[in-house]
Amino acid sequence: MIYSYPFPKKYIDMKAFVSLGKLFLFQFFPYVVVFTASLYFPNDSDLGWHLAYGEYFFQIGTILKENIFSTTMVGFPWVNSSWGTDLVTYSIFSQFGFVGLSVAAALVITLIFFFLSRAFRLTFWERALLFPIMLFMEMPMFEVSFRGHLLTLLFVAILYFLLRRYEEGKWKFLLLIPALFTLWANIHGAFILGLGLVGIWHGLYVVRTFLNTDKKDRVRKTLSAIRTGFLLLSASIAGTLIHPFGIKIYEESLKHFGNPLQRFIIEWLPFDRFSLLWWTLIAWELLIFVSFAVIIKEKKFTKLLPWIGAPVLLLILSFFVRRYTWPLILISLPLIRQTARIIKPTLDDVSTSIAVFIFVSLYGYYLFFNPSKAFLAQPTWNMYCEFIKCSPQSAEFLRSQILRQSSGQADYSGKLMTFYNWGGWIIWNYFPDIQPSIDGRMHLWQDEKGYSAFIEYYPYEQNWKDIDESSYDIVYMTTAKPVHRRLMELVSENKWSAPYSDPYATVFVRNKK
Repeated sequence: MIYSYPFPKKYIDMKAFVSLGKLFLFQFFPYVVVFTASLYFPNDSDLGWHLAYGEYFFQIGTILKENIFSTTMVGFPWVNSSWGTDLVTYSIFSQFGFVGLSVAAALVITLIFFFLSRAFRLTFWERALLFPIMLFMEMPMFEVSFRGHLLTLLFVAILYFLLRRYEEGKWKFLLLIPALFTLWANIHGAFILGLGLVGIWHGLYVVRTFLNTDKKDRVRKTLSAIRTGFLLLSASIAGTLIHPFGIKIYEESLKHFGNPLQRFIIEWLPFDRFSLLWWTLIAWELLIFVSFAVIIKEKKFTKLLPWIGAPVLLLILSFFVRRYTWPLILISLPLIRQTARIIKPTLDDVSTSIAVFIFVSLYGYYLFFNPSKAFLAQPTWNMYCEFIKCSPQSAEFLRSQILRQSSGQADYSGKLMTFYNWGGWIIWNYFPDIQPSIDGRMHLWQDEKGYSAFIEYYPYEQNWKDIDESSYDIVYMTTAKPVHRRLMELVSENKWSAPYSDPYATVFVRNKK
């Protein structure tokens, strides 16, 4: 039998095939590698309350503005600057679960690298050298997966892309920046960081304009740059006020600066000295110093001046507050690339071969050895608890045996204290049967009388105050905190009992006198 083909028989156009392969390898494959490397199981301890806020909006049709979830500070009017993140998180999770959040986070991370690469027109060699380093440096942020902080990093990348295009003479890109800030302010409170970046960048842009302009046009062009910067910053601030909470978002964001309560929240603390994260920050600092030497040697300091100020400031701040490290790594790119460029092999074929080897090796590693693959195969809340060290069995025991929510009859009465980091998980999975005493929204809450649930809670958690002298009668606590050790002592003294305990959690009940 003779077979006929539905199309004319032709020779394969090998040149077109090779060109297509090169296009994929040099333009798309680096981002495939970044996406594959960024697939992590979502393990944000605040995930639960973000989902609950998003669900409330879609069910009731309004933004939840008062606290209805915790047993302390009921009705507290909270300015939720991340309300947009809640909607996005719930929409993704309700349709695609944990896998959806993981994929969404990987896409966001890929877009971060894409916009930064496009902003500074990185070569294939620069991407091969810098992408793996940046993925490693950002891993403590990226491995938490989808959250508002990650979206802030994306907005930082987009902001730098727009500023870079403006620097190249495409001034219309500036018109998109106020719109970006409108979206940013409704997604995450760190939009203030973005306003600071714009202010620093444009201030140094004005200085560079003054230095690089002939005396004849110096005043005119400098004043024009000042006017543009003023209008840009004013329009961006105005854009942030298009928000359900209006000017109050600034009050909420500014609470995070200089607040003494921040010293109890790990992301507002410095890295532990001589820890791995501390050493990686030191290594990044040294890399920036080397890049400065290259910039000065090649007389590019004035040219790169607008891109230098913010990295220097965030580098200093990162040694005091770790959360500034993550945007620092991104905005250092125009400096770090100078070092990557000078160590490039002279022969293009050699540099290309090394770059291909790096990307292929990295892709193979994450494709076959990514530890999150096992969790993403059948993701559940039980697996989520393996990351944040919670215990569904203990929560079920608390609900059914202690609080007796199924029958409406509680075996024990009294005030319940729950672990801070489990608040979001409890809210999404067990509310209203179990109401946490405190959760991740509340560390800076303080009412008009000066009461703070966190200030009440934290000394007991750390055993600075004796839990036996508190008003709590039931304590649901992780085994990792000092109060757990104190409660075990009280159990041995027969003052408290521990009807349930496992490696992660214990339910304690005060014995009746």
